Amino acid sequence: MNHSLIPNSEYFERGMPPVFVISNKHHGKVSLHSHEFFELVFIEQGVALHSHEGNTQILTTGDVFIILPGEVHSYISASNTSLYNCLFTAKALTGLEQEIGAMQGLSWLLDGRSGFVRVHAGLAESQELMLYLEKMIWERLNRTVGWDLKLKSLFYGLLVAYARLFSNVTLSGKGANANFKHIFEAVAFIEANYRNDVLLDDIAKAAGLSTGYLSKQFKNVLGTTPAEYARNFRMAKAAELLRTESNSVALVAEVLGFSDISLFSRQFKQVTGISPTGFRKNE
Repeated sequence: MNHSLIPNSEYFERGMPPVFVISNKHHGKVSLHSHEFFELVFIEQGVALHSHEGNTQILTTGDVFIILPGEVHSYISASNTSLYNCLFTAKALTGLEQEIGAMQGLSWLLDGRSGFVRVHAGLAESQELMLYLEKMIWERLNRTVGWDLKLKSLFYGLLVAYARLFSNVTLSGKGANANFKHIFEAVAFIEANYRNDVLLDDIAKAAGLSTGYLSKQFKNVLGTTPAEYARNFRMAKAAELLRTESNSVALVAEVLGFSDISLFSRQFKQVTGISPTGFRKNE
């Protein structure tokens, strides 16, 4: 997998705090890359098609995730997506190993992980995250008395906020509200049946909830409706299939259960901002 490697020296000067926050707007494609540092990403607004270690995800407003050093990722397609990147080196975690190891949402920063982990912030949580991130940007730009200490304290607060989001939506359901268990049963059903047009009634039945209650709780937890999640997940799988040259657009549409290739193409463009053919050309 050909990609560029971004070194620590790109963002971290000698003698400066090991934390750097950037406010970005992506539109189009960001090529495959990895970095020597950690990267926490918060999607402030927009939709983006993202690739992580060869797997594709649809990112939406409120999504938060962390990329570990050496992991290869890219933004395949983004449509005016505003996001924050909190970059930090291993040095930022030095001395906090015990505290980090005690939090389920952060312990994997030390131990590594398999697969892509994403959490979703609601309105109140998003405002909290943005406050941390904006204050971190301000401290580094203005560098008033004690700015480096303040920057570190804000960074620790940001990590705790992320860990709390993670603990709320962990797939294990241990210690989580019962609603989360039902939501993830719904998610599991959608992801197991992505090759079909899944109906809200079927999703609700799999989760053991009424359609109205499922829709409300699904929106609260994941920031989207069951139908939107099903469509987005289906198109993320389509993107994975399209990355294989031997898979034609017509074949991918057929595999995903579309009898009409034009309908598949329209849905793919609605979700990703690019046509299946255009996606193939950009790969």
